[in-house]
Amino acid sequence: MKNKFRKKSITFLLVFGSITIFAQTKYTIEGRVIDENQKPLPYVNVFILNTADGSMSGDDGTFTFTTTQKGNVTLVASMIGYKKFTKEIALSSKKITVKIELEESIVNLKEVIVAASSYGSEKEKGLVISRIDVLTTPGGAADIFQSLKTLPGLTQVSESAELYVRGGDPIETLTMIDGAAFYHPFTFESAYGGLFSNLNQSAVKGMYFSSGGFSAKYGNVLSGVLDIETRNQPERNLYQFGLSLANASFSADIPLQENKFGMYFDIRQSFTKPIFWLNGGLDRMTVSPVSRNGTGGIVYSYSQSGKLKLFFIVADDKQGVNVDRPEYNGTFNGNSKNLFVNLRNTDILFSNLIMKNSLAYNKYSNQWLLGLLDITKTDFVYTFRSDFELSISSANKILWGVEYENRDVKFVGKIPEQDFDIRPEGQSTIIDAFFKGSRIGGYTELQSANPFGLKNISVSCGVRFDRIPELNLNWIDPRSSLGYRLSEKSTIKFGWGIFHQLPDPRFFRAEDGNPNLKSMRADHYVVSYDYSIDEQNSFRFELYHKNYKDLPKENNILNYNNSGSGFANGVDLILKGTLPLGFTGWVSYGYINTKRIWLDYDELTSSSFDITHNFSLVLKYNLAELWQIGINAKYATGRPYTPVNGSIYRNDLKLFEPIYAPTNSDRFPDYKRVDLRITHFNQIFGNVPIVVYMEGLNILNFTNIFGYSYSPDYKERKEIKSYFGNRMVVVGFTFGI
Repeated sequence: MKNKFRKKSITFLLVFGSITIFAQTKYTIEGRVIDENQKPLPYVNVFILNTADGSMSGDDGTFTFTTTQKGNVTLVASMIGYKKFTKEIALSSKKITVKIELEESIVNLKEVIVAASSYGSEKEKGLVISRIDVLTTPGGAADIFQSLKTLPGLTQVSESAELYVRGGDPIETLTMIDGAAFYHPFTFESAYGGLFSNLNQSAVKGMYFSSGGFSAKYGNVLSGVLDIETRNQPERNLYQFGLSLANASFSADIPLQENKFGMYFDIRQSFTKPIFWLNGGLDRMTVSPVSRNGTGGIVYSYSQSGKLKLFFIVADDKQGVNVDRPEYNGTFNGNSKNLFVNLRNTDILFSNLIMKNSLAYNKYSNQWLLGLLDITKTDFVYTFRSDFELSISSANKILWGVEYENRDVKFVGKIPEQDFDIRPEGQSTIIDAFFKGSRIGGYTELQSANPFGLKNISVSCGVRFDRIPELNLNWIDPRSSLGYRLSEKSTIKFGWGIFHQLPDPRFFRAEDGNPNLKSMRADHYVVSYDYSIDEQNSFRFELYHKNYKDLPKENNILNYNNSGSGFANGVDLILKGTLPLGFTGWVSYGYINTKRIWLDYDELTSSSFDITHNFSLVLKYNLAELWQIGINAKYATGRPYTPVNGSIYRNDLKLFEPIYAPTNSDRFPDYKRVDLRITHFNQIFGNVPIVVYMEGLNILNFTNIFGYSYSPDYKERKEIKSYFGNRMVVVGFTFGI
């Protein structure tokens, strides 16, 4: 009995971390990190030399941590691009306050221009969404993509992590990691999209997201860009363990040579069975979604400014879901494997020229099985990219670069001949198709603040060229932006550009596509107004128009041609910072009207991504020194869909064929969801940080659906609820040593 009591006591201490086992004297070290201009510096490592005691500064530059060290210690603050700060302090009082000012060690090469529609994790990149925001956003599962979906410009089409940007298909948004394109950043890809990101937020140093009007640096993309920069070498040893109802994780930061050589990695295993067992929904699964994921980097600094970084992602997943269709009840089985490796070199030449080179390889494969459907997709991508940034003066710089991409996409298997008949004995079409091609791109851009002596004005003018030799396609895309500072706190910006992108590779299949398709085109027009209330509070209002041309359209002779077109008009608003009553967070709203003629749309029709109203409210409140509560409330207009009006019986197939109403003539019910998260931050054993959290997903138990399933004669229908449609509770913790 005593042994059982002891085990339970130790477990309680590990999970909730609210009792200190050893009665040691604790000292609190707090302060703020600023630069030479007295502005706060986020993400600075502050720690006591030769110990694991320390923390990272927040968005406002503040930091705090406790230590059980005694006497005189050396406090260290370090950040790439700044000289290391060291100071000997005496642990003589329970609370020590330190002001840290870091001096830049290289030439100042900060951004001088901010394009419209940009968000980032750096002050110069636009509206700030920090890594802490990603980690603590309720319902976001500490996932980059799920957290980004609370921003304006992103529509809540489904609960997947895919980014639907301003009426665009998810393939119209490009994800880049350290300069390399990453086409499959999700786990559990299915017809409903991928659920989570393969990239763990702990590996991210900074990220830049644009929902339109982005610069000439980015090519072969129509709607949006997520550009992620991974971490450099760690400054100190750190090992973290995490466990929840959804996954288990282990991560490590291992500096091998101070400021020279180091590595980090994160390994996690997901197991959703406990969630569905506790909250319901396990009966829908034959194989509850499980995945394995590993990310990491090895970084070597061969000079003060030169770095080599080898970054990798390796992941696999599988799932089995019961599917109820009019003609067939069966199981959808899906699995995928993903490998991404990127070698990045960055350096500063001649004191004012930044050089960034990347060489990457991405191998992805997945298989879908349902009835007679048996399709395997493989996607091999090799990329090389080289970017240069020349600082002419503190107000002017020139950017240019080149890229090469080789992509090989294959589809092998069989698909239903009729989309309403997926029975194993149904009629099928054999698929053995591939798309193989390369793309060569280049760009140049001038960014200038106060051009020709014009005060408060900033401009950016650029052009890019892309060529696909195998398809004999090429295009030239000019882009520009203009900013005018109305006051110290407010700025108005205008953005315009032409953007091209190849259609999805499946449209090039000779069997059911057109190998001679041309690229799609979108013209962006963006006007935004930014008001900086203070260092921590900001507001943005933005109007946009996007005009689509040359979209793929079904054709009786060619299968597809480029006769499609469309548009997207809308307005986005966001207020972020410190809100009334001590809350922090952001509130965002987006309105969009988008229609297309494409695929099987014979006339201008609301696209499946036409989500008229999108509202998101993310609030966080510190209940006490070590406790935080957060809420994430979402509302979105229901997604358009094509309802079934009736059916006819097919004697030749021995089943009913549905008769559809006009395309996307109805909408699903509005999407509503409220998530709640309680987080406890503490230290156990004197200096081991621990984070314990409990999340309530969809706490008001709103019904959100994927779609409808019909009876065999299509006279009755029932709702297909989302994976996380029911109210769910998730608990977990992480601690580091």
